[in-house]
Amino acid sequence: MQRSHPITTREPDEIIAHGSSGAIRVDQFLAHAVALSKQLPDRQYVINLAADRYTFLLGFCAAVIADQCTLMPPNRQQQTLQQVANEYADCYSFGGPGLNNVESLDTCDVDAPDVIDVVVPEIPADRLCAIVFTSGSTGTPTPNRKYWETLRTGSLSNVDLLTEKTVGSMNVLATVPPQHMWGFETSILLPLFSNVAVSHLMPFFPQDISDALESLPEPRALISSPVHLDAFLSANTGRIRIDRIFSATAPMSPELAKKLEGRFDARVVEVFGSSESGIIAKRNTATETLWQLATAFELDVGEDGVRIRAAHLPERVVLQDIIEIVGDHQFRWLGRHQDMVNIAGKRGSLTDLNHRLNAIPGVIDGVIFMPDENSKRLAALVVAPDLEPSDILEKLKPGIEPAFLPRPVYKVAILPRQETGKLARKIVVQLFEETKRNKALEDAGPADNST
Repeated sequence: MQRSHPITTREPDEIIAHGSSGAIRVDQFLAHAVALSKQLPDRQYVINLAADRYTFLLGFCAAVIADQCTLMPPNRQQQTLQQVANEYADCYSFGGPGLNNVESLDTCDVDAPDVIDVVVPEIPADRLCAIVFTSGSTGTPTPNRKYWETLRTGSLSNVDLLTEKTVGSMNVLATVPPQHMWGFETSILLPLFSNVAVSHLMPFFPQDISDALESLPEPRALISSPVHLDAFLSANTGRIRIDRIFSATAPMSPELAKKLEGRFDARVVEVFGSSESGIIAKRNTATETLWQLATAFELDVGEDGVRIRAAHLPERVVLQDIIEIVGDHQFRWLGRHQDMVNIAGKRGSLTDLNHRLNAIPGVIDGVIFMPDENSKRLAALVVAPDLEPSDILEKLKPGIEPAFLPRPVYKVAILPRQETGKLARKIVVQLFEETKRNKALEDAGPADNST
């Protein structure tokens, strides 16, 4: 007999979301999702482009009920979306702008039923529900297939790891997109399996984040990234109370965690995971250096590196990170394999170098990277209107080996960060080459056309 699991374990009268018109109960959500599932186009795949987070949740669950797989591209740039649509021909788009040769469903065409009388749908454990693409921060985005058994069990693990049952309900605001694994697990899946109500908003600017938090009842949680949180802290929007701040997508410094806890009277929890494995560990960054592994996972060391094992994962996942296993279900993070560089016989961490760069007063944003595999020097792109490249190098010198000083250092107006705060390597290299060419033309001066 085929195994199945309910699409949600929530009680009908619990609040699952805060929409534009107020709180939304679980029974209202289920009725709407079931009604929508019957009106979806007859396709195998769907690209969910909904910017409203509740609409995304609704569309995802309707697709699961209808046995359709949601494609989650690494970003929402038109070129990326079109490429995914071309690779998965039998697809349509939901809740967003249309794509070439792709059927589009406008969510406004489907209304929630007036009568709320719905049985909780059972989903086969082996149903393919999503294909999540990696961000491309270390190379080409790769697809990861997510089955209902994997999503459900991973979510229950996250409930144990991230929520406290004694707290009761938690009202969540997320700044990261639901299409990204970090946002997907915490703002889409977690409300299906724990007493969490998610805001439909996805604010970007600090004041918008503050206003969105103010609109939520307490207790409140903010799901974000170090880049967003640093900007939110620096904007000085006030001392709104936030019970929990969850951060992922990039390493967070203890200094940032302590400042956030002091400003918002919050507990900052940093989360460790990947698109392949989902969330596997957490730590309280302000006070802890070791990561606590979730009980659902085991780590072991093989010839190919550290591998993640869990009953709900279709196969073992090899970590792209360098870690030291410490005691029972704890580990110390030492960096990423792609993050380690070897120059003049010395090994260094790009993460550490970038922390030092972005800690320089006057540096708004910056990245140190290896331009290509044949390079013998690092380079840097920096947003720092009031500093010269020579100033930046002088401030870097006291803390790092001379071999790791980036040369050249180019100033740019903005770094092309994704919505999660990550930088795709391909885009960084393209910006570097473009800036390099423009600098060469500028240094050459106007052409002499005299005869």
